[in-house]
Amino acid sequence: MKICLAFTLLLVTAADCQVPRDRNGMKHSTRIVFVCEHGAALSVVSAAYFNKIAREEHLQMHAIARGITPQKGLAVSARDGLKTDGVPFETRKPQALSIKDAAQARRIVAFSSIPSRYMATAPVETWDDVPPTAANYGLARNAILKHLRKLIQKLKAEDEKEEAGNR
Repeated sequence: MKICLAFTLLLVTAADCQVPRDRNGMKHSTRIVFVCEHGAALSVVSAAYFNKIAREEHLQMHAIARGITPQKGLAVSARDGLKTDGVPFETRKPQALSIKDAAQARRIVAFSSIPSRYMATAPVETWDDVPPTAANYGLARNAILKHLRKLIQKLKAEDEKEEAGNR
């Protein structure tokens, strides 16, 4: 029994050490949640490109796509655009934003307003200047990439500040 307890404590401690903490020593998530109205286009493209950049830059972060009122399937413009760009995407079927998703987020990026119940769970950014992928996928993708570069710079700066504060 003592061995099981010690092993459990070792596992919990090891897992605990891998979770980033904020300046108050609190754990913070490495998940970014992108939210668009239907969870089928802008959020999908954003999450796909965020994850691609995170892999390339060896960032310990991961993005998911969610919607306020999810539609049945992905937008053809987003799906075909990402395939043409050669960017893998995880979302196969749009999913609704949940309180759990929001609570586990380091940041929520919304393309339109989101219900207020999600606003207190994580910092929220709104990218309401991105055109729909159906109107012009290339313009939407380029606007998303511009925002992503700024977001990733902010996230890296937060992590560097946190690391400096922990020294």
